Amino acid sequence: MDTRVRFVKSFSKGQITIPKEFREKVGMEDEFWLKLYLQDGKIIAEPAEKQKTKEDYKKKLLKLKSINFDTKQLKRNRDQIEKQITKRAV
Repeated sequence: MDTRVRFVKSFSKGQITIPKEFREKVGMEDEFWLKLYLQDGKIIAEPAEKQKTKEDYKKKLLKLKSINFDTKQLKRNRDQIEKQITKRAV
């Protein structure tokens, strides 16, 4: 297990930056969701799910027989998924 420690300073409203080195170790890209919880007085942060690569999405798209893009429906779907993820994280 990697025992290197980094100290980070929070920004306004408690925002922090996760060092790139750490994100790369767990396969996180620039944008990601974290699952946060408290355990024995500590804040535990875990990736919400395994990060998908562009290659993963490419393979998935190539398996589709047809693609009909309705941008309004895509936005509604994304909003609904984000709400579900937020509810699970609480």
